[in-house]
Order: sequence, then C-alpha cells, then structure tokens
Amino acid sequence: MDILTYVESAPENSAASVIYYCIRALDQAGLPEEQQRDIFFDGPSNPATPEDIELTKTILAAIEEAEHMRLDDLDRKTAEAYIRNASDAMDTLVQRMEGYDEARGRELLRKMEAASLISL
Repeated sequence: MDILTYVESAPENSAASVIYYCIRALDQAGLPEEQQRDIFFDGPSNPATPEDIELTKTILAAIEEAEHMRLDDLDRKTAEAYIRNASDAMDTLVQRMEGYDEARGRELLRKMEAASLISL
C-alpha cells in the first residue's frame, strides 16, 4: 500500500492536504473515540474540499483493506509505518515541485541560523 500512488496525480495543494489528513487519522489510530479530533478541520477559514475528503477516505479504506482491520484497530507500529509512508510521499512530491532546490534551501537555512546567532 503506497500512499504516493493515490496522491501523485492530484494537484499539489490537494495532495499535501490529503497526506496531512491521512497522517492525522493514523496518529489517532487506537485512541478512544472521545479523544479523537476531526481530521479534516483546520479552522473555519480553511475547510477541506469534497475532493480532498473523498481521496483521504479512499486511502484510509485502502489501508484498512490491506491490513484486514479498521484503522482504529491498528497497532502503533503499523500506524507509524503508514505515517512514514505518507511522509515519504510528501517528500517525493516536494522534490518534484517546480523550483525545488535542496542546496538553495540549505543555504537559506544557514543564513537564517547565522542571522539569529548574530541577533542574540
């Protein structure tokens, strides 16, 4: 079960949101229902789109099918493996983005760190 195969054809913003929602759901796996939060709610100014909700539910259903159990019944180790899978999918999508330049990013971080040390 590879999450990237589900999101790689979606628009960038949608793919990122769906991965985030999946990670939220997997992070809550096994928690009592009263402790679980709505995975789709970021705030009133940023509602999840119907397409993002549908794709998220498709991915979560595929995980349940692959594991032959409900998401809430996954053990922590299995949930964390899927969280890593989702994180790897996000890393791949970010690297494919136009204008992505890892070396430039490292240089910007170095400059920001140097500036923050100077201001201390």
